[in-house]
Amino acid sequence: MSSSYTFPVGISSQWADPNHLTIPNPCLKDWLLDTDSLTEKLQSACTSFHLTLLGQRQAPITLEEFQQVCSTQQQLNLKEWQVREVILWGDNQPWVFARSIIPQRLCENDFMNLNTQPLGQLIFNDKRFKRMPFEVTNMSASKAFLAQLHISSEMHLWGRRSAFTFDDLKMTVSEVFLPSSPVYREMK
Repeated sequence: MSSSYTFPVGISSQWADPNHLTIPNPCLKDWLLDTDSLTEKLQSACTSFHLTLLGQRQAPITLEEFQQVCSTQQQLNLKEWQVREVILWGDNQPWVFARSIIPQRLCENDFMNLNTQPLGQLIFNDKRFKRMPFEVTNMSASKAFLAQLHISSEMHLWGRRSAFTFDDLKMTVSEVFLPSSPVYREMK
């Protein structure tokens, strides 16, 4: 497990409504569209689970990411957002790369000192968070994306993203299932 990751990594992909993509098998569909905590689902699929925090700070976000979290007439101001990127590991294999766009107000209050605590543990234990519908992607991961995560693979990767509302705030969580993830076991 190398700690020389480059932050931010980012996710360069097109996202779509799940009904507009053909998801090739039921197991993959279940992983992509399960509305429960992904962290808990991953933990139940392995004997050892941990999270590597790649970084969390104010960092550039894409216009598309901003459109996912902004309110009407809001201007892009990077000081209002933090980017958090992590790798979720199961049995010492990198299973998921996650990128979250979090309002600064949440980082200063409810999400202070997250460090290596999974974001999902907070979101799914707090009824104030409401999940919006999923979007999914089937991405041909670029060599640059995989190299930043120290992964070598030619396979297409699946991912999911959803926004969460919290009072008048919105945040997004995007998750890309990496090649060693249990998502792909039935597809190999």
